[in-house]
Amino acid sequence: MARVLLLGGLDPSGGAGLTLDATVVKFLGADPLPVALATTVQGLRGFVRCAAIEDELLDEQVATVLADGHVHAVKVGLVASPRQVAVVAELLRRQLGGVPIVVDPVLSATAGGMVANDELVAAYREHLVPLAALVTPNVPELEALAQGDATALLGLGAKNVLAKGGHAKGPKASDTLFAQLGEVHDFERQRFACGPVRGTGCALASAIATHFANGRSMFDACALAGDWLNRMLQQVKPQPNGLPQHLPLDPGVR
Repeated sequence: MARVLLLGGLDPSGGAGLTLDATVVKFLGADPLPVALATTVQGLRGFVRCAAIEDELLDEQVATVLADGHVHAVKVGLVASPRQVAVVAELLRRQLGGVPIVVDPVLSATAGGMVANDELVAAYREHLVPLAALVTPNVPELEALAQGDATALLGLGAKNVLAKGGHAKGPKASDTLFAQLGEVHDFERQRFACGPVRGTGCALASAIATHFANGRSMFDACALAGDWLNRMLQQVKPQPNGLPQHLPLDPGVR
């Protein structure tokens, strides 16, 4: 069975981060290998703060995972600080060279309370984007990273960029895959009036990494993961209190 290394934050509410990542990977037929980069304080009412895991512990965890067998894909989620971005990039180069990496640049939180500073954005651009087989920014993240220009991230070294359209307006949500060779693919799906849902970015990137680990092409991995997430969102009804909801993972919907 394919193994997917998951690097990100621990969310005590379970609605995002490593808990959701691991659930999605298992749900889609691979073995999740969750390694915490940070512990967080967050929930439906917002993101409060996070604390980075010490470098030595992080390094030992990844080395132990690799001693158990090959890793077929990596997904990077929340990174605690600009310094940790550089640490993670160096670890990936040293211990996981050649393994495809999906970078989900977590620069904000659906429930609010988290806003990335310029130093964190610059660290992503310098250290993680160049290592990525795929970067998956939403509209505000792409604006922060590249002034809305996905091809600029290709210029920094990313092999592919999936510019997500969930934060845009209109009856359809369109994700666009940009590849190094100039290919551009649009994935247009129905937008649902479900209100804010936590964890959609985590789930999508983890699903893409899982499909890629299972041998799918980048195009197919993005298409399958996006279609699956869209089916999950179709089940969500907006809450009267306006609070975000957790993404429902229905075993009957694949």
